[in-house]
Amino acid sequence: MEAISASSLDPDHPRRVVVAGGGYAGMTCAVTLAHRMLPSDGLEIVLVDPRPYQQALSELDLVAAGTPRPQFAELWHADAFHGLPIRVVYDRLESVDPREHRVALGPRGGSGDRVGYWRLVIATGAVPHIPPVPGLVENAITMWSVSDALLLQHRIERQLETAAKSPDAAERRRALSFTVVGAGATGVEIMGTIAKRLPRLMRRTGVDPGELSLTLIEGRPDILYDLPAPQRGRARRRLAALGVDVALGHDLESVEGGVAHLQGGGSVPSSVLVWCGGAHADPDATQWGLPVDRSGRLVAGSSLKGQGQEDIYVIGDVAAVRDPRDGRILPMLAQFAIREAEHAADSMLREARGLGPLQFEPHMHGEFVSVGPGWGIGWMFGVPVSGWPAIVMKRLTYVMYWVQVGSYRLAWERTRQMLRMRR
Repeated sequence: MEAISASSLDPDHPRRVVVAGGGYAGMTCAVTLAHRMLPSDGLEIVLVDPRPYQQALSELDLVAAGTPRPQFAELWHADAFHGLPIRVVYDRLESVDPREHRVALGPRGGSGDRVGYWRLVIATGAVPHIPPVPGLVENAITMWSVSDALLLQHRIERQLETAAKSPDAAERRRALSFTVVGAGATGVEIMGTIAKRLPRLMRRTGVDPGELSLTLIEGRPDILYDLPAPQRGRARRRLAALGVDVALGHDLESVEGGVAHLQGGGSVPSSVLVWCGGAHADPDATQWGLPVDRSGRLVAGSSLKGQGQEDIYVIGDVAAVRDPRDGRILPMLAQFAIREAEHAADSMLREARGLGPLQFEPHMHGEFVSVGPGWGIGWMFGVPVSGWPAIVMKRLTYVMYWVQVGSYRLAWERTRQMLRMRR
């Protein structure tokens, strides 16, 4: 790995692959190219991303409500790219010029450094979707980065301190009212970890866990729609056993004064409110002159090239990739991003060797969601799994990913770190 400035790149390199974005899709694509390319392919791999690490969003609950160990949710480029011929420019993609086969890197609205490409891979991901609900932006904590998780951790600690010092029972209950909005995987995992860990922390601070109020709000009729109905039921029962009130079919109307008001009436005490209500594709993607769908995702063809483009691949959460079997757009899941990245890398290697790109065929082998430490639900190859085996399977998927984008050494080090966290 080599960190460089855009201006130091050879402007006339004939086989430069620029990978914009360092999440699951971008990192996997760059590493796959580096491992599988031959010297005769003549490729130069340049990854562009503002951060020197990839964030593991599915592990943010550990940072938010567990041992303060944020590095576990960060996979640093220096670890993953060690010894690989990957050059990294720590900057953002500002614009794309398909006619000139160039991109501009730099701050928003600036001219930026122009970099030529043979192939461009756009994998700039997604951002939280925050609707225009009065008071939501001012009062909610999103859950989209390690910084967000650390902020939630600090808010939890502050509320526990407030409750421990207060002689008034009503004030303690207000301080200990925690609400998560959005019952997808992120929301369920955050709430499950809070529900499991907070009672123990409260007992240590001399506060009665019976004064804790936990509410998970979801606008749809059920939670975890990516999972089969029986698994969703198991998750609801697990949350109830942890003391979580699940409010289904309710949308937020406003948030003010530590209270979340619901459409149609009703309110929920919310001294801390976490917003996990979905994501939108990178909004900058709509400014790059490439076709986008109604949701703002870049339209991908059957080989994952941008619609009407011969040398631009679009993958991951920023891309609208259709399943050829039913025509539906694939959801924003890490496993699809990883498989799209591998496909794009293999297709580019074929093109470098005078062959045509491959048609993408998505496959989903399983999915797992944790509902508190040590307990999860999901499925693998059509077989439902729940309890601690689901947690084991989920952790194994991470180990496999660490091996894929790093090495066995990296996977072993991070596995030891994971075990020390007693997840």
